[in-house]
Amino acid sequence: MGDGAGSETASWEMLPQHLLVSVFSYLPLIDRLHAALTCKVWNNCLKHPVLWRRFVCKFTQPFHEKVLVPIEQHGHRIRSLVVEVNQEDVDNRSHACQALRSIAENPQRKLSSITIHFLGQNPLFYAGAEFTAELQRLFGVHRDNTEPYSYLTEVDLSGLDIAFDDTLFDLLSQHHPHLQSFNIQNKSLVCKVSSRCMLRLVTRCRKLKDLRVFHLSLTDEVLLAVAETEEPSLQHLSIIFRRDTKYQHDLSSEAWSVLVKKIPRLRVTLGFDHTCPLNRISEVMKAEIPVTTLRLETFTRIYEEVNQATTFYHKTLEKVVLQTRNSEELERALIRMAENSPRLRCLKVFCVLRPEAVERILELLPDMKRSGNYILKSQMEEGPWVVGVETDEEAHGRLGAPK
Repeated sequence: MGDGAGSETASWEMLPQHLLVSVFSYLPLIDRLHAALTCKVWNNCLKHPVLWRRFVCKFTQPFHEKVLVPIEQHGHRIRSLVVEVNQEDVDNRSHACQALRSIAENPQRKLSSITIHFLGQNPLFYAGAEFTAELQRLFGVHRDNTEPYSYLTEVDLSGLDIAFDDTLFDLLSQHHPHLQSFNIQNKSLVCKVSSRCMLRLVTRCRKLKDLRVFHLSLTDEVLLAVAETEEPSLQHLSIIFRRDTKYQHDLSSEAWSVLVKKIPRLRVTLGFDHTCPLNRISEVMKAEIPVTTLRLETFTRIYEEVNQATTFYHKTLEKVVLQTRNSEELERALIRMAENSPRLRCLKVFCVLRPEAVERILELLPDMKRSGNYILKSQMEEGPWVVGVETDEEAHGRLGAPK
């Protein structure tokens, strides 16, 4: 700015549009809406398509209803939509569903990615039927069309804590064959997505690269259907085993062998939660599975499973998460894993270990120690231990690891 008489005074509105757009790209949505009211130049800049390609809308307060206006105005520019909602309040749920409906009914929509997160606790007996209805509208076709307005490539419903069923995902696979990423590993205690539905999905969506589902939805037939593709696109398969594993047949070693032979670089995540019968863990952990990530979140005393993982997966294992109780056998199993798993780069253990065990593990894994990508406790902290927080920043704070 000039400071003498007659000097020209610079203003924000005189900045080139590309600079303003770059600045506005860092603003949260609510702040953008306020900025648009400042002047005509800013309002025009905030209509730039780049600012609306990824749209994150949060519905946690009554005034968040105003977010619906830009969705109506810029819905045709949105490529990636993230909806975060505190589902405990009926108005928040209503506004979130309106946002989904607005996108679904936009005849010019170009949406390729959808992510939904519940931020609160479900009301008593809440089944999420309103969200299911809006997703069916989004996954299906408009009543006046025979084809969807756009093709979804990424669908992440892991944060939507409702019970899914076949109808919803049959619509998705039928109308969006270019699907590449699919995640339904939510916290709902019930999943009604059958293996027949999953078979139809992997058969129709041949470009699928990342598939994250529950064991309930998989069979040998599904694995073999992926392998039957001339050039399979699948790169990562994540399977979570829960209480229903007790009543299911294992995925056979033969089916895994066929799949791995067809996709030699396949990465597999196996997750076991506290509802999975303990005796079933060792049965479903087949040596033929190329496991890169293992999550044993059982809250029970385990160590044989850790030894089995080392025996089977020492060549591929990169990340291990344990929620368990300590024992000398567990410490020896962890040290053995550290000795024999050269690719292991992340170890999160949610129980207190002896200091000498922690020291030995870090000595065997110097790269992991330098990165701080681990949780290894040698003493209990004061206050409640929040299990499941696994960010590197949290790990640094808990361990005093080098930043």
